[in-house]
Amino acid sequence: MPTAKEVYAMLGNESLWQAANHCHELLREAQIPHLICGGVAVCLHGYQRNTTDIDLIVERDRASDVRAVLETAGFQWDAENKEFRTQGGIQVQFLIAGDRAGRNSEVQLPAPSGELNVETIEGLPVLQLSRLIEIKIACGAENVRRMHKDFADVVELILVRGLDGSFARFLHSSVRDIYRRLVRNAHGEE
Repeated sequence: MPTAKEVYAMLGNESLWQAANHCHELLREAQIPHLICGGVAVCLHGYQRNTTDIDLIVERDRASDVRAVLETAGFQWDAENKEFRTQGGIQVQFLIAGDRAGRNSEVQLPAPSGELNVETIEGLPVLQLSRLIEIKIACGAENVRRMHKDFADVVELILVRGLDGSFARFLHSSVRDIYRRLVRNAHGEE
């Protein structure tokens, strides 16, 4: 299976991969805990998919530090969209640990630390697979515009990673039923 770096090269999106690594290096050097989630995390977990932005989770009390680090590095703050832009135009969005994953969701974005939340893949701190799946389900269940993409990501991760219904035990109880339905869908049982 190709690495995420190779996937982004094949898709002609090396600039996104470079931006993800650059963000990580800047935040690591500033000793700001962070983790990659969203589409880049989906790719790092094995589903070869493209994306146009980088999603990072940080602690609320470090948000101003993150902003200072990125602005010093030449990133531009886009107040209208509440995101940074690299000099090459890549969107960098920060999510705050402890916030809800979906508007009315019981699932909260995890802290960017601890082995239950973070694993290192290709040198990057990435949201653990179980946390990624539960966040994708929580976000998709709350927003019809996101549902198809988020649920499709979960179905593809189920297939690529060979997951079955028993994996639900690692997920927040509020998303387990949806996860099991997505497993049945992925395996052609629904």
